[in-house]
Amino acid sequence: MSSTEPALIPEIRHWLESFRPISLEEMEASHLMSRFDEKYIFHISKLHDFLRQLKDDYKVLSIRHRLLAEYENLYFDTPDLRSYHDHHNGKAARYKIRFRRYRDSGDCYFEVKRKDNRGLTHKERIAVRQMHRELSVPQIHFVERILNVPHLSLHPTLNNSFYRITLVNTENRERVTLDMLIHFQNSSRSKSLNYIVISEVKQERHFYNSAFKRLMQRERIFPISFSKYCVGTLLTHPGIKYNRFKPKLTLINKLSNERV
Repeated sequence: MSSTEPALIPEIRHWLESFRPISLEEMEASHLMSRFDEKYIFHISKLHDFLRQLKDDYKVLSIRHRLLAEYENLYFDTPDLRSYHDHHNGKAARYKIRFRRYRDSGDCYFEVKRKDNRGLTHKERIAVRQMHRELSVPQIHFVERILNVPHLSLHPTLNNSFYRITLVNTENRERVTLDMLIHFQNSSRSKSLNYIVISEVKQERHFYNSAFKRLMQRERIFPISFSKYCVGTLLTHPGIKYNRFKPKLTLINKLSNERV
């Protein structure tokens, strides 16, 4: 991510000051490492109004008095991009492998995120000192143990950075993440999606009386299967198979043409 802060960031921080804060320790008291997820995307021009409508139902995660966090991911895949193609081909049980670094704190993890046949997302991770473009033997064994796939050949395929707001409703054990100013880069190409917000509702169980879900219904914004890894891979790999992802590209292009 660029060392120059995007112009919109101070304004977003100001909007978040009306929320009650919640600490990382309070939020992590109810772990959601296994959860049900639903994603929505919308134009960033709607963010201010949506936050205004949600402030009475959610607290905002505050880490060292920062309400807006910077994230960086480094994804790994097989030489034939199995993770990407499993998702593209509609395979229910699939996985993603990545390093994740929290730029504000410097904390870094190596993670395996997988979805089972029921649609339940599981995330397992180990703390590391920093991201590397070559996996260590213990990290490879960690992946093979979780996925039960021996001799998995992995190499770095995509860098991804973004800013995130995390909203928390402790009563419902619900989190809503709002990712924005998203940037993708591989060894030869880069692409930014600065005009969209990718939101994700994370719940221990499906809870339909969610303030965020009700807001999305009122706005006629519907759940969508949307993987930052897959979209970033598609946007930075010309010629890759993407038939099943055409509706997502259509939506991205439609949002890009919305007037702020």
